[in-house]
Amino acid sequence: MFIRPILAALLATLATAASAETLRFSSFEPPVAHITKNILTPWAAEVSAASNGELDIQIFAGGTLGRSPAQQVKLVEDGVADIAWVIPGYSPGRFDQGTIAELPFLVTTSTKGSRAMWALYEQGLLTGDYDKFKIIAVLSSSANGIASTVPVTQPADLKGVKLRAPGPTMLSAIDALGAVPVGGITGPTVAESISRGLITGTFTQWGAIETFRMGEVISDYLDVPMGATPMLVLMNKAKYEGLSDSAKAAIDGLSGAAFVERFGPSFDQNVAEAQGRITGANKINAVTPDAASAEQWKAAVSVANTDWIAKTENGQAIYDAFVAALSQ
Repeated sequence: MFIRPILAALLATLATAASAETLRFSSFEPPVAHITKNILTPWAAEVSAASNGELDIQIFAGGTLGRSPAQQVKLVEDGVADIAWVIPGYSPGRFDQGTIAELPFLVTTSTKGSRAMWALYEQGLLTGDYDKFKIIAVLSSSANGIASTVPVTQPADLKGVKLRAPGPTMLSAIDALGAVPVGGITGPTVAESISRGLITGTFTQWGAIETFRMGEVISDYLDVPMGATPMLVLMNKAKYEGLSDSAKAAIDGLSGAAFVERFGPSFDQNVAEAQGRITGANKINAVTPDAASAEQWKAAVSVANTDWIAKTENGQAIYDAFVAALSQ
C-alpha cells in the first residue's frame, strides 16, 4: 500500500531533475585549487539548491571549456559557458575602469579590495563592457608582491629585469621601476616561463604561487603591495534574462555583496595559509620591507597612479571613490 506514494515521490523527483536548467560554470583553475574548490563550487551548489530544482549549475574546471584564462570572457559571450570566473586583465580594453585595483599601494586584502570594487559597481562607476553581462561579482585579490629568482630589496634591484604582471596597469608600475614589463603570460604558464628564463619574476600573491606551482621555481618574495588582481564572475546576459523570476532570484540572492563576503575572507585566509605551506616546502627568502623602504617603493611607482587617472575616463572620480571605499 506504500508503493504508490513512494513511486509518485520518486517520479516527482526525477521530473524535477529532468526539468532543471543546466548552467555551465567555467574555471581555468584545476578543480582542487582554492577558488574553484572552496568558493565557486559551493556557490554553484547553493544557488542550485536555492532554485528549488530549477537550476543545476555545473562546474567545468581545469579549462574543460577553454583552457586559457584569456578565453573566459569570450566563452561566456559565445554561450560555450553560461558563467565564468574571469581575470579582466587578460582582456585589455574591455574592463579598463576596473583596473583601478591594480594600482600599487591601494589594496591590501581581498576582503577590503573586493568590497571596494563592488562599491564602485553599485555606484555606477564601472561602465562599458560591464553592461554586456549579468554581473555576479566584481572582486579583487589581495596585494601582489614580487616573486623572483633573484634577491629584490630595493627598486634599483629591478633595473633591466624582465617582470610579468597579470594586468596592464601593473605592467606600467613595472616600467616605472626600470624593469622590463612582460605581458601575455597567464597564471598557468608563469612557472614554465620562469624556469625557461623568459622572465625573472612576476607580481603575484601566495595563493597563485601555490595554485600554479611557482614555489618550485622562485627563490625570493618581496611583500610589497604592487597592486591587486581584479576579478569578475560573469554570466551570459541573454541566458540570465531567459530564466524564470524564481531562478533569477536564486542567483541574485547569492551574488553581489553576498558573493563578495564569501570570496574576500576565504581568499585572504588561503593566502596566509599558502605562504606557510610554500615556505615550508621550498627554500624561499620572504622579505617584508620596513617603513622607510616601503616609502621608497611607493615613490618609485607613484607615476602609475597619476598616469592611470589621466588616461582613464572619469579616472579621478573612480580613484577617489575607490580610496574612500577602501577606508571603510
